[in-house]
Amino acid sequence: MRWPGKIAAGSTSQLLSVQYDLMATFADLAGIPAPENDGISLLPEMTGKPGRTAARDYLYFEYPEKGGQLAIRMGKWKAVKTGLKQDVHRPRELYDLESDPAEQKDLSAQYPDLLARFDAIVKKEHRPAHIREWEFLDVKWPKEGK
Repeated sequence: MRWPGKIAAGSTSQLLSVQYDLMATFADLAGIPAPENDGISLLPEMTGKPGRTAARDYLYFEYPEKGGQLAIRMGKWKAVKTGLKQDVHRPRELYDLESDPAEQKDLSAQYPDLLARFDAIVKKEHRPAHIREWEFLDVKWPKEGK
């Protein structure tokens, strides 16, 4: 980002953010309340006033593409499941992104307590999809052709 006089050149941030934070950020820039959504304003972080930035414990994602995927990012940890449309019980992979940013070493067997926390997050955050093809965790529709 570039904003002379507002954002220091060359500054970086470790704040986890996601595209839906942009609505809250743009509303903050405009000085208006953001519509109800899960986003947080990135403006305090961008301008060096992180005390105003709301903290979040994790980011949760579901992707119907590529066979159905689920990911949770919490601090340095990333947990992911792939191929869920074929098998909703596939094992979760766990990566320490600080020591393994390329996600080469699955640590899931070493941290069962962390995986249990991620399972609780899925139960809390998952919402049934309104489009049949997007749902892969809690399928309630009959199979095609039946």
